[in-house]
Amino acid sequence: MAWHTRLRKHVVIKVVKDCFTEVIGVHRNEVEALKTIKSMYIPQVYDFFIENGHSFTVIEYIEGESFDKLLKSGQRFTEEQIIKWYGQLISALGVIHKHDICHRDIKPANIILAKTGDINLIDFNSAFVSSNNTGLINRSMGYASPEQYEYFKLCRNAFSDDGKAHNKSYETTLLISGCKTEAISGGCISEYGKTHYINWKLSDIYSLGATMYHLLIGKRPPVRAEEVAKISKTNGYSKEILAIIEKSMRSDPSERYATADELKEILLLL
Repeated sequence: MAWHTRLRKHVVIKVVKDCFTEVIGVHRNEVEALKTIKSMYIPQVYDFFIENGHSFTVIEYIEGESFDKLLKSGQRFTEEQIIKWYGQLISALGVIHKHDICHRDIKPANIILAKTGDINLIDFNSAFVSSNNTGLINRSMGYASPEQYEYFKLCRNAFSDDGKAHNKSYETTLLISGCKTEAISGGCISEYGKTHYINWKLSDIYSLGATMYHLLIGKRPPVRAEEVAKISKTNGYSKEILAIIEKSMRSDPSERYATADELKEILLLL
């Protein structure tokens, strides 16, 4: 946290260390895109600068706790709270998706419960921005969509051992122009003559559903999407909210809600 002398308020300064030239360009594009986003549920991005080979982003400071800390402390949430936060998060997704930005790493650790009782979606380091041709591809276990797992595997297989990450809960691969695998605008990679398309907006809808699953169940969702059907047997919650989460987490992207706005309309009926 830092004090911004011109804005006269506390801000957060995020750093990407040891940047390649390609990464700095991607980061700059993402920041410029995010600076145009106006949502009550996304911290405002103020600035971007480079110093000593590191790139920095200046972001609005939100006072509160991340949901992963709340969950680890054993907190449980009511259906009313979950519906409220689900609606706020899908509203945030609706805004960024209209700007052709996809978060790609929605999980409890990237959601802040502010002192006001509202939420904020943070950490766009892995975001897909339509103007970028390279970027960070990751998978957060239990929250990534099935297609994101497959995408990650294709990217990982295109790298030597030096390009792999080995953290069991969170793996990140950097896609750089000139490698066997390319990141192409529209969320597609080509490898060995085959083209693989991902609708990252539908992937975000899955990850948001998986996050709500964790808030509701109290434990991380299973990696295998088909196993989340067990949620329908959960006591203490209405069949309507359970059905919404289940549909959001369908293995087949075409069986999920088609857009964030469609899901938002369904939530408003609860």
